[in-house]
Amino acid sequence: MQAKIERIGRKLLSLRSEAVGVSYHDHQKEVDSHFDSMSSYWADIYHIRSVEGVIYQQRMAVVLEWIDDLTLPKGSRILEIGCGAGLTTIKLASSGYGVDAIDSSEAMVERTLREVIESGAGDRVKVFRGDANSLPFEDDTFTLVLAIGVIPWLESPDTAMREMARVLKPGGYLILNSDNLMRLNYLLDPRYYPVLAPLRRILKRTLERTGLRKPRIDLVHMQTTSYTDRVCSRNQLEIERAFTLGFGPFSFLGRTLLPQSVGISLHNRLQALADRGVAGLRSTGSLYVVLGRKRRTL
Repeated sequence: MQAKIERIGRKLLSLRSEAVGVSYHDHQKEVDSHFDSMSSYWADIYHIRSVEGVIYQQRMAVVLEWIDDLTLPKGSRILEIGCGAGLTTIKLASSGYGVDAIDSSEAMVERTLREVIESGAGDRVKVFRGDANSLPFEDDTFTLVLAIGVIPWLESPDTAMREMARVLKPGGYLILNSDNLMRLNYLLDPRYYPVLAPLRRILKRTLERTGLRKPRIDLVHMQTTSYTDRVCSRNQLEIERAFTLGFGPFSFLGRTLLPQSVGISLHNRLQALADRGVAGLRSTGSLYVVLGRKRRTL
């Protein structure tokens, strides 16, 4: 089952690479516009009792737990790429770390800066706009780099991960997540079923060419877990921990099937089974969360 899922995923990624290209700058401009207009949503989602909210909240809890397990020395310098609303930045600063927090969205940078000042952590945090594909730091600068909720929004994950590895000290850590192409809720819905993606893409382009649909850039890119593993490996990162997280919301033809409370309960049950390694679930969560370590040079 796992091998079949990965074969399908590799084929889909190959087909995607043949699609009509969008320039990096056009894509990034649309991404920044999205986050500028949705900054409140991306702050509130960490407090909302919905399936998506619970998944993001659990992701943050896992990331913070992993950082605690690393037992980094106090004062260690951490880079958070895609700082968003600044919640993780503030938690890290309150734990005694020095944090450089960057985001490509002006609204997110302003929100993080405001939250940092109000929290009293301003002396341990630097906040500014930055591009994950061109980080303004020297080589071997940080003990830990975070890129949570960043990779899916990038036109070139490989370029960004190369930059993340570059600014990491040898032996330093990178925690990131990608959006899993082979997520269970998409596998079960004909509207989102990954195998039909090429047909949906052809239909979309046809409608756009005939003027029946306004051209629109796909902002979020999904990858297979094996693709993320390979990108890590070729950028000097050895994976030490990894798992998939998040089941739902489940839908049929795009229509949500379950009330939020039921969806949350189902997600928690499926996640518990996935965490125990149940086949068909362990690799089909929505998010693939990875802890990698930069190889030490000889």
